[in-house]
Amino acid sequence: MKKKIAEAKRVLMGLIPVASADLTTGASQAKGVAKKADIVELILVVINYAIIVIGVLAVLIFVYAGYLYLTAGGNEEKITTAKNVVLYAVVGVVVSVLGFVAVATVQRFIVQG
Repeated sequence: MKKKIAEAKRVLMGLIPVASADLTTGASQAKGVAKKADIVELILVVINYAIIVIGVLAVLIFVYAGYLYLTAGGNEEKITTAKNVVLYAVVGVVVSVLGFVAVATVQRFIVQG
């Protein structure tokens, strides 16, 4: 079982791109000094990737809820549990989308302003 979990982690980590920010554009700056814009860009990149991870987790929770529902075998308690898991996954997706919209809005104001 532990081998399967480790294999699943490796597969999932391969699906998630590694966050990176181009902080090397300030070649004329002194070494070790970052501009305020570079730090803000890095924070926005990290937040965007965190939102992506949340979305991937929500999809995995949908799959888990489907498994629970299919294996319920008519047991009302298990069916209710599966429906609640779907509800929580939907809430997670909505929060993820709202987070993406909020970050995009803030990013637009920072870039323009």
